[in-house]
Amino acid sequence: MRSFLRQINFNFFYDLSRFLVIVFVFITQFNETAHSTIIIDGELTEPEWTQAQELDEFSVVIPFSLEQPRYSTKTLVYSDEFGLYFGFINQQPEESRDRRKSNRDMLHGDYDRNIVAIDFDNKGNTGYMLGISLGGSLLDFAVTNETQTDGDWDGEWYAKTSESKENWYSEFFIPWALVSMKKQEGLTRKIRVGFSRGVQHLSQTYGLPETSPMRTKFLSLFIPIEVNQFNQGRLDFYPYIVASDDYENDNSAYQIGTDIFYTNGEGSEITATINPDFGQIESDNLVVNYSARETFYSDKRPFFTQSHSLFDIHENWYPGFELYSVVHTRRIGSAPDYDCSQYGLANGGSNDEELECELSEEPINDIDAAIKYTRLGEQTDIGFFGAFEHDENFSEGKDFYAFRTLHKSGYHTIGHMITHVKSGAINRDATVNVMDYQYKPSDVITLRNFVFHSDSNQEEGGLGARSVVTFEHNKNWRNGFEVYYFDEHLNFNDMGYLWRNDLLAGGGFVRYENTDFGENSRVLSRTYNLDIFDKNNSDSDNLKEFLSLFYSQRNKNRSSFNCNLFFSPHGKDDEVTRGMGVAPFIQLRKELDFDCGYRSGMRGKWQWNLTASSGTGDYFVFSEDRKSIRTGVGYFPQDNLKFNIHLHQTKTDNWFIWTDVNQYASYESKNTRISTDMKWYPSERQEFQIKLQAVAFRNQQGQGWIADEAGYLNSTGATVESINLGKIAFQIRYKYEIAPLSNLYLVYTRGGGYYFDDEAGTSKIYRKTWDNPENNKLVLKIRIKF
Repeated sequence: MRSFLRQINFNFFYDLSRFLVIVFVFITQFNETAHSTIIIDGELTEPEWTQAQELDEFSVVIPFSLEQPRYSTKTLVYSDEFGLYFGFINQQPEESRDRRKSNRDMLHGDYDRNIVAIDFDNKGNTGYMLGISLGGSLLDFAVTNETQTDGDWDGEWYAKTSESKENWYSEFFIPWALVSMKKQEGLTRKIRVGFSRGVQHLSQTYGLPETSPMRTKFLSLFIPIEVNQFNQGRLDFYPYIVASDDYENDNSAYQIGTDIFYTNGEGSEITATINPDFGQIESDNLVVNYSARETFYSDKRPFFTQSHSLFDIHENWYPGFELYSVVHTRRIGSAPDYDCSQYGLANGGSNDEELECELSEEPINDIDAAIKYTRLGEQTDIGFFGAFEHDENFSEGKDFYAFRTLHKSGYHTIGHMITHVKSGAINRDATVNVMDYQYKPSDVITLRNFVFHSDSNQEEGGLGARSVVTFEHNKNWRNGFEVYYFDEHLNFNDMGYLWRNDLLAGGGFVRYENTDFGENSRVLSRTYNLDIFDKNNSDSDNLKEFLSLFYSQRNKNRSSFNCNLFFSPHGKDDEVTRGMGVAPFIQLRKELDFDCGYRSGMRGKWQWNLTASSGTGDYFVFSEDRKSIRTGVGYFPQDNLKFNIHLHQTKTDNWFIWTDVNQYASYESKNTRISTDMKWYPSERQEFQIKLQAVAFRNQQGQGWIADEAGYLNSTGATVESINLGKIAFQIRYKYEIAPLSNLYLVYTRGGGYYFDDEAGTSKIYRKTWDNPENNKLVLKIRIKF
């Protein structure tokens, strides 16, 4: 700790501190939001609440039993010229209430809480979920495509809770200008709403209407209500300042910029940013990736997450596996494009100039400005997006554009989006067109279709299509089918993300959930899921057929258990070859994976989980055998303090990877991952967090392999150099909320990666990686709203 303190350049922050103190005091006073005589304190004592609409017909929706809840819940709805107000009256004994705090946006956490979901335009295109736990922790999510939730969206709204002996209460204030909404004629506004209540000690969620984001249909089933209509325009500025001290490169830096949001209150909104911030306040999870698949990271930058739902065309097969995202905003400001050969001798330059270019390559590209315009109409919505990168040394910044239209008529929704990227540094222009269509004739069936086309001045045009149909027959049964076709030239990675092209695949699933268990049963619900899938390349060459079985059980003591079985009788791996070499694929005889996991309920102040898995991939000449164990423990000594530690170790015999064109290697592999964090919430506005992630990845006894024309592996008889690396990400973060969307951060980060020789053990890898960081800096950031 002393060595850490000696690193800090306190003089660097002293010059800034006097200015920030003045700004802090001013902003704290300035950001007192005016609204009606309703004071958002969670008490529900104002006379306006006696005039509110009342809704109380809740059902149990998680698990989806639709039974009558044990505790009564009443929701109140009121509106005036300032916005919408919601109140919850939650009957529940005091001794069973959960008052723990959490980070923002813990949607899948197990807490006592209330959530309001609103479709402001009554069209079923976009909704917003706003929630508060009894402990006062907030969440807000944008909802698109019925059930797709985006936690990177944050809005300016207010909520508080309070308690009595019989009930606990929550109170919400949602300004009209929270989001852009279309203009409606008349004195009242038609909106759609949904409400939910989490009851932690029962492991249940109550809902109104009878749906949840876990169902096939969610957004379109909201309840229509009418509220008093007031159209409010709004102009907000969000200037920020970041001061950083980089200990590795021994330099300090300041950065300033601003985000601007304007809405006219009639459906039009313009947002712009100048010099957006790249300060790493929210760090990405550690990933070690030797596969051909690019790791997908979501965006945390406020400008790129606000008012983005219209441009959101994406699909994730399951959490952590993104299939595609047509506008992937992490591309904007990523590594610049370089063509250093143009500065070499062959092009009239010099070797020194070419070397200088190579040494000048930056990991990120600054952004000069970006702008976004959306217009929401009665049936048709339109949007424009543009972002412009800064010209770096030896590289010209890229320009990004997107234009989107979406039209809804009855059961039909049809849309189009075009994106274009201009990269002058490598003389590349790339365009993508997408048509999307959705048909929802009833509560049972949903049909979605997408057609993709990509084109650039450097490669052939590509085509793709996807069709999905789902049936939700009743509370127990659900099934669906899907077909994908992405030809070998489809590419929208200039502005978007595509897991892979050259794909022809299809399959179906059947899901059954049983919630009919007796009063004396310890079981809350059981779920059975069967998936069958056939995967081919775009020339119809079969790559893999697989079957997946999934079973999960939730118990009334808040514990859960699940098992998953994956089986493929034969296959061809065309990803590992990168499309290069004598054979375009590697032959597989079979694949089999099995895992089971258990998560306990709260045991006093403790909670734990354990998962074990085993798998094998048969390459004919050897088998890649995998065994993994994951465990974690959580300790909650107080409602505002918690500790977590997670350990994950995977051992693999013959871990198989690509090393070069038709060159492969297998290793004895051991991957040890440690993750631990401490979170403390000293007050409603403050958050203090310490987080550490560490990976020790050891791969030794490497053997070389090549593939013949049929895709079968043959040994080269040569040993291959070992791969031993460590990765560490450590962060200490303090956050103070001045007002909604106005925050002060003080963050220390340290981490990086380090490679080792064959003699390195796990402890040495951790120690050396910590002692040789690539990133070691202290950052102070303040972002405020005017």
